[in-house]
Amino acid sequence: MILIATVEWGRAGSVKIARWLVPVIAVGVVTPLSIGIGTLLLGSDDSEAAGGDVPASVGTELKAGDVGVPVMYAKLIRDAADDCDDKLLTAPVLAAQLKRESNFNARARSLAADEPADDGGSLTDPRSAEQRAEDGLSGDEPASGSEDASPGGGLPDVAQAERPVTRGIAQFSDADWAAEGVDGNNDGVKDVLDPADAIPAQGRKMCALLRTAKERPGYRGTPLELALAGYRLGWRTVEEYGGLPRASGADGETYDYVKAVMKSYPKMVVPVGGVSGGWTLPVDGPAGTPYHQRGSSWSTGLHTGVDFVVPTGTPVKAIGPGEVVTAGPGGDYGDQVVIRHEDGTFSQYAHLSEVKAVVGQSVQGGTLIGWSGETGNASGPHLHFEVRTGPAFGSDLSPVPYLRAKGLIL
Repeated sequence: MILIATVEWGRAGSVKIARWLVPVIAVGVVTPLSIGIGTLLLGSDDSEAAGGDVPASVGTELKAGDVGVPVMYAKLIRDAADDCDDKLLTAPVLAAQLKRESNFNARARSLAADEPADDGGSLTDPRSAEQRAEDGLSGDEPASGSEDASPGGGLPDVAQAERPVTRGIAQFSDADWAAEGVDGNNDGVKDVLDPADAIPAQGRKMCALLRTAKERPGYRGTPLELALAGYRLGWRTVEEYGGLPRASGADGETYDYVKAVMKSYPKMVVPVGGVSGGWTLPVDGPAGTPYHQRGSSWSTGLHTGVDFVVPTGTPVKAIGPGEVVTAGPGGDYGDQVVIRHEDGTFSQYAHLSEVKAVVGQSVQGGTLIGWSGETGNASGPHLHFEVRTGPAFGSDLSPVPYLRAKGLIL
């Protein structure tokens, strides 16, 4: 097995090891740039602020696609942000953090600077080639284990020795998890490798850091920049620096981390009227029964679509631009909507509790067309989703490759 050394350093400089378990999807998150602590523009009067080129955020939907958040984590991220009082924290910030920390890999762990890689996973940069390009890196930098590499970027040996190993989607050290870990899914276990625990813990930690940062108006950097640096280094180190570490200092990698998160979080937001490229997943929720699963529940003996496991009342969105051709009762499908898209294909959304769309309506990716339910032949609340070559039953296509071609991954 060939091990490729990472060019991204983990918290306080340790190297990321990613044990990839699932392909990375995307989902987006939303909110204006103002998050209750003033408009967040990177930079300040200090020339060492993390930069000022922050794109404006223009929507209120989670993005699904190659540059967003995996659907399975979208609700966890939104809930973690909503749990922070006074709207100090937003979901896009948490999402951008997770992407930077682990690329949404729940099994990712860091490696101490002097620790050899094991066989548990490839030693790789958790960022995509696009992320590295955005961060100003080509991906061709020397491997951290090569003779030309210099782990720690010139940090003193003592600092390198103190770097903790971090684990999970939110990259907590064992010490931090012992103090800050939560049982987010109430299963009786605080598991740093379980996103249902780690993401709420990340939200609580960032919320507390933002409150503290608001009380330090004289520090170098905005409250959000200070909170991000505190998440990476610990608040005591931020106090020692008097704010955000300088780009040229020993903790320059933290400066780069803050800059990268600040630059990327507005990109987690869906533009008004749809998503980047005009396509999105129909709901924010995990996929359940797959396409063409066999069973006696279906008249053909095969499941003709993909089910999304979501509770009754979950907003259902058009996946892309098109025209509504069916809206209402559909027999075993219950209340349904069918949309004809510009490429000649059709998408169906079934078992809805309520239909909002009307026949003849033009929609965009992300347009609300109804709410999920369990009408018709359904054993419980969910969204049944199909892609078809025609508007009626019997013309189904596999939704997975179709969605993948639109930049969406289940």
